[in-house]
Amino acid sequence: MVLTKSETLQAVFAKPQQIPVIITTDCEQNRSKVVLQNRDKSARIRVTAAVNAVLDGIQNRLSCRQFNLTTEDPGIMSTDQISNKRFAKRAALLLIPATILAASWLPIARDLHGQDPALDAFRRMHAELQQQMAEDIDQAIIFLDDQVAKQPESSDVQVLRHSLGSKLADESRYADALKQYEKLLDFQVAHLAEQEQQYGVGMTLRSLDEISELANRSDAMDKAVDKALTAFQALPEEAARAWDPLSQLVVLKAHSLIEDNQTEAAAAIVAKQVQSLDDACSDTEATETVMHAHVALLKRLTSPNRNNDSWRDGYVGKLETACATAFERFPKSMRLQNDYAETQYLMITQWGQDDPEANEKRIERAFAKLSLPAISNRSVNAILRRIEVHRERMQAAKPVATLVGQMAPEWDIDGWANTVGVTRKSFEGQVVLLDFWAMWCGPCIATFPHLREWREEFGDQGFEIVGVTQYYNFEWDNEQKRASRASGEITPQQERETLASFLKHHQLEHPVMVAPKKSEMSSNYGVKGIPHAVLIDRDGTVQLVKTGAGPATAQEIHDKIKELLAKPK
Repeated sequence: MVLTKSETLQAVFAKPQQIPVIITTDCEQNRSKVVLQNRDKSARIRVTAAVNAVLDGIQNRLSCRQFNLTTEDPGIMSTDQISNKRFAKRAALLLIPATILAASWLPIARDLHGQDPALDAFRRMHAELQQQMAEDIDQAIIFLDDQVAKQPESSDVQVLRHSLGSKLADESRYADALKQYEKLLDFQVAHLAEQEQQYGVGMTLRSLDEISELANRSDAMDKAVDKALTAFQALPEEAARAWDPLSQLVVLKAHSLIEDNQTEAAAAIVAKQVQSLDDACSDTEATETVMHAHVALLKRLTSPNRNNDSWRDGYVGKLETACATAFERFPKSMRLQNDYAETQYLMITQWGQDDPEANEKRIERAFAKLSLPAISNRSVNAILRRIEVHRERMQAAKPVATLVGQMAPEWDIDGWANTVGVTRKSFEGQVVLLDFWAMWCGPCIATFPHLREWREEFGDQGFEIVGVTQYYNFEWDNEQKRASRASGEITPQQERETLASFLKHHQLEHPVMVAPKKSEMSSNYGVKGIPHAVLIDRDGTVQLVKTGAGPATAQEIHDKIKELLAKPK
């Protein structure tokens, strides 16, 4: 097999499962690594460079979270597994140049695969563009436009707009960077019948999304999504469609509709795409790529950054089922192993916490299914270790039975989100409902109407609700009216302000405390999942402990509150 110039670029656009390009990051050492390898690993090219170092004339600041690529090498983390690493917003995204440099830097590529005149010409053009960008960025723009004019149908030349756009963004010339990505998108849309260009659209939109936000030009992203989605829909029925970039477009369009308050239309186009992939995966001939695309779509729809989307909780269960089905169909696929492991971890530590018994069974199933893959798949092995740590922490929590009838344990208060000057003594003589919750917890949000109702019904009878949460490094988006994980570290005070905004948005007025990091308060109150409610009587004795958000649980808590308040003081 000869690794030609076109195949190198298709590694990014069309065939990541055959020649994946991987970016991994070691945050402590502040270093990034680009890996290019083919399926049988007969050829592997690596380039490692400090994040802010000069790499062959280009300042490379690589951001893994822009690219959804995977690897069959258990020794290399996929970008899915490290997508939560934090990078500065201004980071220029230079995956394509780094890939090309990787192919041209090391003699091993030439030794293994022979000479390619076209590839040599491409390297020379890329090197000249690098020099132009280093000397005069405006001349670099003119140079690349001239090259495109000479070879208007060359995707190899067009793809260099990624390099130029990234460099312009790095110099804070966001409007000019947008133009480069928009021109590249125009070319890809015009050639969308070629499947590699469909993958290219996905890559370009990821960059456009980042740059349009930096440029404060959300309209540019909306237009790009509409243009690409229209082009996909206009493809002839017989044309091959790449599921993953099409799904990415649908989700982006849905998010845009939500911002325009068209939630029903957003839910409709999402449901249609999910159904299409459901049908494709039910086919006995469904490939690993199709199954992975199905999982990837559901992962986008259940992202922690989209907690307020109306469909999110409904698709959590579908994601778990899709991962299990895909893993059973292709048990040797490392990326499907990773999908299954990651989803189980989220189910165990976040989404499924409202049912501790079911979670215990889920942990047992996860270890039973993943113990063998974990021997050769380091990512799965790491996730199992995290699940084990979580299980040990849950086992350390006090059994609920030992709490009821006992004096309530001490409170551990680092600060209050929406009140000041309050201590535990402030609630002496009252019936208190301690509500353990988190902003990212869907079942917790489902209890909010009950919390408001109980406070309104019983508030003047000596009843109060006290929320208890932890620091999760969340920040508030005032425009979108939602909380999401911050890209960088935020202070405890900033997160308490986020909590205050979140509570105000959901019309919750009861006081909410934040426990310190590594606090044992949750463990002392038997918390194994959230929402977790602990009802304390006027004398400070625990009378009821419930976990979950169902109507039966809500009714039981309501009845117990009423009973305790009816007792004479």
